[in-house]
Amino acid sequence: MGSFEYAMVLVSIIVGLGITHILASLGSAVHRLQGHGRPLRLELNYLVWICFMFTWLAQFWWFEFKWSQLEPQFGFLLFGFLVLYAVTLFLVTVILVPHHLVVVDDSWQYFLSIRPWFFGGVLLLSAIDLLDTFMKGLEWGARSSYLSYWAAVLAGATIGLFSRRRRVHLAVGLVLLVWSNLLTVYEQGVLGGW
Repeated sequence: MGSFEYAMVLVSIIVGLGITHILASLGSAVHRLQGHGRPLRLELNYLVWICFMFTWLAQFWWFEFKWSQLEPQFGFLLFGFLVLYAVTLFLVTVILVPHHLVVVDDSWQYFLSIRPWFFGGVLLLSAIDLLDTFMKGLEWGARSSYLSYWAAVLAGATIGLFSRRRRVHLAVGLVLLVWSNLLTVYEQGVLGGW
């Protein structure tokens, strides 16, 4: 096992905990929606943002393998940076999705109450992601497909900080969710040439 693989074990665990946290909380939501426990009102806009964070966790894990192609001197500073990114992703996920949704009865009211923390976290993640991307090389960071997506995330998080409208949050969340997944498909060449 090389230094990259060794370092990515802890990062993978943190990402795995974030994904597990989302899935366990959604499982609890299903039980509550079936009448087991307190009533729960889930809205599509909240579920879209949960899906967005789920895909960010998975995509972060996938795109960090770019480091294995670069063969950097995998020292403690780079390792610490990747752990910081993973921990920040995990914390923003936990802000959005509390443990088993125990404090959520109405997802819209909950979302409004944590909105500054969540979108503040998304802005912080965007800055960390930009740094991570450019650390992989100027050519990798300066791709127009990535920079336009990054600008869209910044704009979406800024709008999210100030808007209290359901439709705005749903539209922004859907655009970013679809865009992030299309960008990943495009960057990985999953469909070959477009």
